[in-house]
Amino acid sequence: MQTRLRFGLVVGLTIAGLAPFSGTTAQADGPTIPVSAPSAFRPLQPCRLLDTRTNTTGRLAPSVSADVQVIGRCEVPMGATAVALTVTAVYPSQVGFVTVWPAGAAMPLASALNYRSGEVRANSALVQIGAGGAISVVSPAATDIVIDVSGYFVAAAGAVTSGRFVQVTPHRLVDTRQIGRPGQNGVVHVEPDVPPGAIAVAINVTTTETLGPDVLVAYPSGAEPPLASMLNVDAAQQTRAASTIVGLDDGGFEVSTRFGNHVIVDITGYFTGPSWARSTDGLFVATVPVRLVDTRAAVGPSGGPRLHDSGGRQFATTGVTGVPVAAIAANWTVTETEDAGWWLGYPAGTAFGTTSTLNADRANQTIANSAITAVTSRGVAVQALQGTHLIIDITGWFTGTPMPTTTDAVPSNDPPVRFVTIISDSAVAGIRWNGALGGLQGFPFDTRLESCRRLVQPSCRGREGYAPRTVVNEINVLAAPGPNDLLVIATGYDDWHAGFSSDFERVVAAGRAKGFRHIAWMTYRSNVGYSLPGTAGRSNYGEMNRVLAEKVASGAHPDVRIWDFDTFARVAPGWFTSDGVHETRLGAWGVADWISRHVAAYDGKPCVQPWTIGDTPESPCPNPDSLSASRGVPNIAAVYGL
Repeated sequence: MQTRLRFGLVVGLTIAGLAPFSGTTAQADGPTIPVSAPSAFRPLQPCRLLDTRTNTTGRLAPSVSADVQVIGRCEVPMGATAVALTVTAVYPSQVGFVTVWPAGAAMPLASALNYRSGEVRANSALVQIGAGGAISVVSPAATDIVIDVSGYFVAAAGAVTSGRFVQVTPHRLVDTRQIGRPGQNGVVHVEPDVPPGAIAVAINVTTTETLGPDVLVAYPSGAEPPLASMLNVDAAQQTRAASTIVGLDDGGFEVSTRFGNHVIVDITGYFTGPSWARSTDGLFVATVPVRLVDTRAAVGPSGGPRLHDSGGRQFATTGVTGVPVAAIAANWTVTETEDAGWWLGYPAGTAFGTTSTLNADRANQTIANSAITAVTSRGVAVQALQGTHLIIDITGWFTGTPMPTTTDAVPSNDPPVRFVTIISDSAVAGIRWNGALGGLQGFPFDTRLESCRRLVQPSCRGREGYAPRTVVNEINVLAAPGPNDLLVIATGYDDWHAGFSSDFERVVAAGRAKGFRHIAWMTYRSNVGYSLPGTAGRSNYGEMNRVLAEKVASGAHPDVRIWDFDTFARVAPGWFTSDGVHETRLGAWGVADWISRHVAAYDGKPCVQPWTIGDTPESPCPNPDSLSASRGVPNIAAVYGL
């Protein structure tokens, strides 16, 4: 039975009659989901609901869910259906995510926040209130959790005046890169361009080129900065974004920064005030989080392929909402980002504008940000600057008529042309010696395949009759790469493990200095008879593989991917000569095929060749390393007619 904790129980509050859900909506491809009554928004001065750093129970334990009392605290009244929250993970023990959902409901397949080990990461969410006036939170890693509330929704009995959401074309309100960076403990005043009398605005706040750790808070004008957070950064030179709903006082709000980091504010909509005409449009319907999109899944309307550089896709939303709506509230997550960049969610069938929903400051990140996004009859779309996988989890929607489309065009998502440079020693030079260059398929390539090449130290004299350039020197003579070019390092069997850590750093530094933003490093065959000439160090390559794994796991090399040739090739009979490293003719074609599959998998492209003759090449091409344990290796002899 799952362990549960309870935080913030309000003594004496009668909540037995509280109905956590008021209805259901049908999903096109699944069961009905519980939803709240249509509700209007009421802003609050940000207020802290939970901080496990000061709670007697301490950090949230791995996979132990906690119920957090909401109703009766921070001025959230009886009858509230949902709350606007900021959820912060503080120093989690490992990579993971936080899920938040209505208490009493089954834990959904969804995330509200993603984090890396040891960082401080915040994200906002609109969360339905569940049984007993509480919400539930869980994390697979041990972490401190902080939850702040900035407003609540209350059920509306028909048409109302105040608290209805009105979407605007997303645009920028403030950018301190243009007007000057605020000082330490600085406050940036913002007066949004919304009609007089609006009670709150939905905004996205971004900070970039950070000088150091910081906590940014948005709150109504005329008040002191509250004990709350909206956006956290934990180091210099970061770019992070978070959205929130902030109340207005005298038509404005403030964003405070303790360290004096940049403040960039975009607006996506506002909430009506008491002077507006009555309507049922713009009321919020909260739901248990539902996954709309996961491009990591199988091909389908809401599955792959991944987003490519400068690519876009669109997704229908009525499969979750059940009926046409004006906007969705969702958590947008990008993962396995190809490079630093931005991604924008927007109404499908319209121009995608100039703001952003998510930002990443390096490759191979997982970043989440919540957003309220208008929809059309075609749903929502996303535009990418850089390639990534995308996950969208819906937490509710706003009633009303979908936005009209302005174009019939469908976003294009063409994979890039990726030029691949391969630098090897004799372990992969067999591709050239055995006439297997034809196995490198699906991309243009430059092969620098020579025996006795070393990483940094002077190379030895090889089969070709000369000592080739070292990997570092070979990189230095290459032409400047394009943004999608990939450097593959297949060298190191003539190096000794004692210097491998520093050699790795020098090779990666040379690749970066040349302009490569994508580097793949092949692991070394470790359980073999071959050893570095002049030594008996057969464990040499296993130690080098360990260093490779540690380097990439450290997070300091997000531009480096490991291609695990050591594991893959253990089940490749007939691919190697008696030393276990150099390839036979069959193995040369097999290694070329393996590299081709990796390049295709890198971009989610179809495989060029089938795994077995007669099969259809898979699309998208799976990472071959993940298949060898169950499938073995491709039938190279049959596929290539050897």
